[in-house]
Amino acid sequence: MPNWLEIVLLAVASMFWPTLITIVVLALRVPQPVRILAWFLFGGLLTTITIGLILVFTLQDSSFVSGSSRSANPIMNILGGLLALAGAFYLSRRPAHHHAKPADGEKKQSGLTQRAVERGGLVAFIAGIVLNIVPGAFPFVALKDIAQLDASNATKAVSVVVFYVIMFAFAEVPIVAYLFAPERTTARVNDFNDWLGRNTTRVAIWVLVVVGIYLTVRGLIQAL
Repeated sequence: MPNWLEIVLLAVASMFWPTLITIVVLALRVPQPVRILAWFLFGGLLTTITIGLILVFTLQDSSFVSGSSRSANPIMNILGGLLALAGAFYLSRRPAHHHAKPADGEKKQSGLTQRAVERGGLVAFIAGIVLNIVPGAFPFVALKDIAQLDASNATKAVSVVVFYVIMFAFAEVPIVAYLFAPERTTARVNDFNDWLGRNTTRVAIWVLVVVGIYLTVRGLIQAL
């Protein structure tokens, strides 16, 4: 049976989805960061929550979750864990940005993301929809766990919303800070943005390693 700790852990891990971090870092550099972040957040939450609810209520009545959990759970957890560890290995072997020239695909992705941020709220909203249709592997493992919860449909729906609210925390915190303390927030946001740009890869590696080991071990235990 899935537990709330695993769902929260997956939500925290999902915060470090590279595209989301990139959007936040770029948005905090434009003259109106709150507007850009708010539109991106609106599009992202609209997309992820809608897809999440559809998947949860589809999965809860399917044999994949209800009828064959002994085979489904280990496969999902082991696959998610191995993907996380593979992602951590890739990031650890990736040269630092200031030492290496970006590949053509990375340069194209970065350019598209930057243009989405710089062209205003409507484009940021569309980017929030498009870029969050498949927001990494962790949300799908979490949605499977939510579908298996021994809880009411309302509780499951709230769980989906809370999961994605946690996932978008890096976009939400600056918005709230600017709204309540705009002057004091500016300097702190600049420092935070610099720290985020320098340490995102390092933090993401540790998060991926911890979650990857947890999911892999849990899947192996379930399989035995």
